[in-house]
Amino acid sequence: MLINKMTDFEIAPCLAEGPLAERGLEFTNAARDLGDQPFASILRAWCVPSLFTKMEQLLDTGEDPVDGINSALRDLTRFLSGATFAGFKCIEANGNQPALVETANKDIKDLTGDHYGNLFKEFSSRSYWDEPVRLLEQRLTRNGISHSEIQNKSVLDSGCGGGRYSAAWRLLGANPVVGVDISPINIDDASRRAELASLEGISFKHGDVLDLPFDANEFDIVFSNGVLHHTTDWEKGIAELMRVLKPGGWGWLYLIENPGGVFWDVIEILRVVMKNEDKARSRAALQQINMPANRIFYMLDHVMVPINLRLSPTEIEDCLHSCGAVNVRRLTRGADIDRIEQVFQGEQYAAKRFGVGENRYLFSKS
Repeated sequence: MLINKMTDFEIAPCLAEGPLAERGLEFTNAARDLGDQPFASILRAWCVPSLFTKMEQLLDTGEDPVDGINSALRDLTRFLSGATFAGFKCIEANGNQPALVETANKDIKDLTGDHYGNLFKEFSSRSYWDEPVRLLEQRLTRNGISHSEIQNKSVLDSGCGGGRYSAAWRLLGANPVVGVDISPINIDDASRRAELASLEGISFKHGDVLDLPFDANEFDIVFSNGVLHHTTDWEKGIAELMRVLKPGGWGWLYLIENPGGVFWDVIEILRVVMKNEDKARSRAALQQINMPANRIFYMLDHVMVPINLRLSPTEIEDCLHSCGAVNVRRLTRGADIDRIEQVFQGEQYAAKRFGVGENRYLFSKS
């Protein structure tokens, strides 16, 4: 189901009940009251970094974030209501507005591929090469996975996006590494970056993570990092990972958590605000205030993708076992920036802030 066909409460259950429900509804209604002119779209897009940044500041304090987030929602409601009162919704664009053909003429797979392709291609070299290696190495090391378990192992990066983590696996010693993605934009960009860097032992292929273009038992390691929760059939995606994994090999899976605390409540409120917005216009609005590409990606990633499914650990574990996975282990550590690391460290209010933390799993195939 396309996001603009879903109800507000389906997108953001926290608007029906929970600590942000009242202020969240006021904010989403004020955003809708702005109308559909381009300037209104820009104001709604600018609400994303405003609320996101405030949320991050509150989460970083380690205190209970609920009152602060409600205050931020109230302030944004006043801002948008003031803009409506001042007549911003009456500002008309010159000429005809471009048709929002993304939703009208494309299916969910193409919409999702284009969304991430246009986000990833703007990444700087530092965000593309350095950051993923550091994050992947921290996550592996803190969960007891040594470099020897990676060296010269074949890796599939299923749903590789712009290929950042494909490159990270290769730079950490895996060989060969194959990235597959639904977006031609991503595949072209990843191939170009690898070629410019003269990085051998890595390749990229256009394909669907729900119907992988590989034979059974082909890879030593399969890696799916924040992908299947954006597809129409996450369980089939896991079955495909198991199919192409060699017996004795192991896999890595990350899926969005439920419960996810106020962190995900805020994202889902913003999904309601942005559900009918044109993605290119929203990216441009954030570029106008000189936001770096990786920061734009971090905020618009989940806010504007058509499907953003959240799952409980039990749901994921049941699916892995039903697909034949063995030695299933939910990872309890993460990189410094990860929510699960803060849960692990036992920080005060961690559960209220982040729920159970990221669902990252290791599994193997007998």
